Amino acid sequence: MSSAAAIRVQVETTLAQRVPAALTLKIKQAPELFSTSIAEVDAILGGGIPRNSITEVSGAASTGKTSFALSTLANVTQLGNACAWVDVNDALSPESATAAGVELRRMLWLRISAERRQKLTEKPWSRLGQALKATDLLLQTGGFAAIVLDMSDVLPQHTMRIPLATWYRFRLAAEHARTALVFLTQSPCASSCATLSLRCEPAAVVPFSSQGETPLFERQRYQFARERNRNEGSLLLHRKPAQRVSWSAETLWSRVR
Repeated sequence: MSSAAAIRVQVETTLAQRVPAALTLKIKQAPELFSTSIAEVDAILGGGIPRNSITEVSGAASTGKTSFALSTLANVTQLGNACAWVDVNDALSPESATAAGVELRRMLWLRISAERRQKLTEKPWSRLGQALKATDLLLQTGGFAAIVLDMSDVLPQHTMRIPLATWYRFRLAAEHARTALVFLTQSPCASSCATLSLRCEPAAVVPFSSQGETPLFERQRYQFARERNRNEGSLLLHRKPAQRVSWSAETLWSRVR
């Protein structure tokens, strides 16, 4: 070892004892994961979606975004945790949430009333702005293990108007509140602030049931792609290329048949 290298090692060793925060390697613990209750999806996510960060789920209508979110909240509420659903366009069906296994008594549903929604029909940005403020307030209040911001019916040109600083603030707030913050969007908008980026796509249609006299569409098939996983506690997943998996959700009417 050269004299310069020896002096460097000696200086670092001495200062590490006096200033440990500056020269001691900080080991980050793997974050807690919430299972999505979908075995195929959990397999490519390494167990589920991470707490303390943002998960963005994008895709067109009827590609499984809502089913994915409800399935995840079902697990969160059944574990005894509180969650919230911020509904920009008042599109959530409580019956579907119950059928998915969500305990509604543990879920706060924030939505715009019918009268208010009619007044803002020509102002989608106003609805979105209110939803962002509500989400910010929930994160600052704390106590929610998971929060879903449902922007599925908001056009990309409106979600892209949201300043990047908003997503940075949400990411820090979610980390501080230990909340799994989930965005449902038509196209990605949170950029690098999202730890986990997922995309929902349509899959092959499942044939109608041939059981009984009346054919019944019983299951919907979806395609799911994991595009990015910046979970620092899982370097293996972070380096893997995009992965796809197919999964199916049972229709509401087939459950009550």
